[in-house]
Amino acid sequence: MSKLKKLAGDTIIYGVSTIVGRLLNWLLMPFYIRTLDTEQFGGVVNIYSYIAVVLVFLTFGFETGYFRFVKDNNRESLLKTLGFAVTLGSVIFCALTIVFKLPITHVLGNDFLRPEYFILGALIVSLDSITSIPYADLRIRNRTVRFASLKFLSVILNIVFNVFFLVICPYLLKNGYTFVESFFDVNNKLIYVFVSNLISSGIIALILIPGIFTNDGIFNIKLLKAIVRYSYPIMLVGLFGMIIQNIDKILMPHLISSNAMNALAIYGANYKIGVLMALFIQSYRLAFEPFFFKEGKNNASKEVYSKILKFFVIFGSIIYVGVLLFIDVVNILLLPEYYEGNVIIPYIMLGQLFFGIYYSLSLWYKLTDKTNFGAFISCIGAVIAIIGNIILVPNIGYIGAAISSLVCFLLMTALSYMLGQKYYRINYPIRRILSHISLAVIIGYFAGKLPFDEGIFYLAVKGTIFVSYIGFLYVVERKDLIKILS
Repeated sequence: MSKLKKLAGDTIIYGVSTIVGRLLNWLLMPFYIRTLDTEQFGGVVNIYSYIAVVLVFLTFGFETGYFRFVKDNNRESLLKTLGFAVTLGSVIFCALTIVFKLPITHVLGNDFLRPEYFILGALIVSLDSITSIPYADLRIRNRTVRFASLKFLSVILNIVFNVFFLVICPYLLKNGYTFVESFFDVNNKLIYVFVSNLISSGIIALILIPGIFTNDGIFNIKLLKAIVRYSYPIMLVGLFGMIIQNIDKILMPHLISSNAMNALAIYGANYKIGVLMALFIQSYRLAFEPFFFKEGKNNASKEVYSKILKFFVIFGSIIYVGVLLFIDVVNILLLPEYYEGNVIIPYIMLGQLFFGIYYSLSLWYKLTDKTNFGAFISCIGAVIAIIGNIILVPNIGYIGAAISSLVCFLLMTALSYMLGQKYYRINYPIRRILSHISLAVIIGYFAGKLPFDEGIFYLAVKGTIFVSYIGFLYVVERKDLIKILS
């Protein structure tokens, strides 16, 4: 159990940095909905969806490739080779975006979005893709403090510049400080969301990128070809996965006939409520991938992998129940006009839980180098998500997007499990896992059916339900839990 305990420790370390950073970033959502109008916030959701998808393409799965090849190759040469490749691809991407900014805006945007938004987005995603390789290097060397510090600094810088442009500059203008007009346009506040991000990403890039080109390693084209062969299916997996998570926010402005950006804003704000599940999954992923690559195919205990998945589901279920029980408390961060979107939260959070399960199951094709299967599964998921959005969103609005996301991740999880049992069989406690998920869904469903909805007594009842639920889980799983903690 020491290996599982180590993974839990790494997950906590990465989780603290991820949770603190992304929670601070999350607070930009209530900040944006109070400083931007609804349509402008819809623009934020839309552009960042494109950024998320392009980031996966530009990094080309090289982070996973780095973990896979670092044991058998010179680390500095690997860093320089992959860093140069990603940098070159990013520069080409930025150049193409600038040259074709008008056609891109015409096809991807609408009357509200401007070409400069896409150009700034291209610059942001390029810098982030280049720094992904040094970040992977920090993870493989267990430089968790530096990793966490830089991630935290990036978020803080982004918040500071957002506050400067969206709060301080309007305040100065309002009080007669006209010099602000030389660099701030009060009629185009949305652009400063991307300007703030670009500045913060640029500062982090100045810290990390020099390490790529100044180390003693040499560029190795043969090594790059080998990594590309290994990584391109991983890139496809990530690309399809990111399409699945963002296609709703990309397609929605084109599928809803009226007030599309307003609907996207409501959907995007409530989608963010599921951030606690996403944070847990992200911290788990940051620790899990280096863990199973270090353990390898032959040294790792399949029983450890089995227990990892079970406890992942348990803690994910606790988050699911907690958010749904106390959704009225979370809603303090929203404005009343956004409350109607609460209906999507159970679908989004459950879908994210299945996404985490799918990621944990995916170790079979990564350890057996059958990464083509990962691309195949993700492609199917992307097709389901796209078709689901096209069919459901025009008919039932953004609820259709949330349902499509859940169905997609559920089917991908089932398919990955069946194929994994054939090529790298692990005896996962499926019945126990499904029981934990079912219980969480039942409690979450009835949490919204309580006959009273305000006051201390109401919160006390919910708190009692939540504590009782955690107590029940402890009683059921106490034997394995005691082994892990011992």
